[in-house]
Parts: sequence; C-alpha cells; structure tokens
Amino acid sequence: MASPGCDPLPLAIEIQGLSRVVRRYLGLTMPANARVATDGNANIIMYLDRHRDREVFQHDIESCFRITRSTASRVLTRMERKGLIVRQPVARDARLKRIVLTEQADRIVADLAANGDRTEDILADGFTPGELAQLRDYLGRLRHNMDAALDVAARAQPTRAPSQQPIENQEPQYQEQRQPQYQESLRITRGKSIGRRPSQEPL
Repeated sequence: MASPGCDPLPLAIEIQGLSRVVRRYLGLTMPANARVATDGNANIIMYLDRHRDREVFQHDIESCFRITRSTASRVLTRMERKGLIVRQPVARDARLKRIVLTEQADRIVADLAANGDRTEDILADGFTPGELAQLRDYLGRLRHNMDAALDVAARAQPTRAPSQQPIENQEPQYQEQRQPQYQESLRITRGKSIGRRPSQEPL
C-alpha cells in the first residue's frame, strides 16, 4: 500500500522494502539466547532442522538461498566459528562435507521457530487461505521471471578458467547456475509458511 501522496513504487522496490521490514522485526524480536545467530544464520539453522532426515551439503545451501559458492562458504565458516554447525566428511567422497547442527544450535531452534511462526502470522493477518495461496502463486511467478532473466544475464558474462582448489574452497564462477522455478525460499520457520501446511517445502 503506497503512502499518502506517493505514487506506487516499482515492484522490486516494494519487495525489497517488505524484506527489510521483516528482517528488522525479526532482529528486534529475536530471543536473547538466540542472538548469536544473525538473520541469515537463523534461516540456515531452520533449513538444517527441517532436513535432519538427509545429508545437507554446501551446494544445497547455495541452491536453496540462491547465493554464490563464495558467499555460502563465508557464511558457513562464520557459523562454524560461532559453534552453530560442524562440517563432517562423508565416506563415499572425501571432498564432500555434510553440514550438521551442533548442540548449541539445537538449543535455540525452538525459539527461532516460534519467532518465525509469529512473524508469519503477522504477515498473513487479514488474508483468506485462498488469497494466501494466490499470493504464493504470484510470488512464485515473479521469482521464475527473475530466475530466467538472471540466467540469461549470467550466461552473457565471461567465465574464468576452472580452479584446481578443493570443492569446498572454490571461488564461484561468474556464470550462475539456473535455479528451478519453485525452490525453497527464505523461510525461517520449521514447518510453517504462508498458505502452506507443515511438511510442505516450497523452498
């Protein structure tokens, strides 16, 4: 809803503005015992909590949150230093390291989930289930449009020679990988999302 006397803002600006407000609210209402986790850390913690039944690797984080390899590596390294995650090698491929929550992270999962659920309720206030479903469809279509445009733009960029570094330490190529139309979004709740029931993973 535009402010009085203001023309409607471009969609990209509106979406960015909403994202900033949500992040600020989550930061202000973050439980004291969970403040070791930034908003990005909290998103990853909740993603790992929702996927305890399978192995999660760095490339899963990159794909889910649409971030580059170097960004994912930097964030995960910081989380490791904070004691929130550990990276464990897997027997079938020594180059791969699965990402596992620590006991310290486990202790704040419930508080992070409660804070996320409360935020989802605030966002959804006044919307019918049908409106929420329609909204999610619109957001998915917007995301798909931008994914396609990003793919075209990334493919037009020059690429660097392949690196000889280990998988976990490689810098990202300029060419981004195209993301599926409907992948997991930046949800921090364990099973709750606008217009969806628990256990459904749109991200």
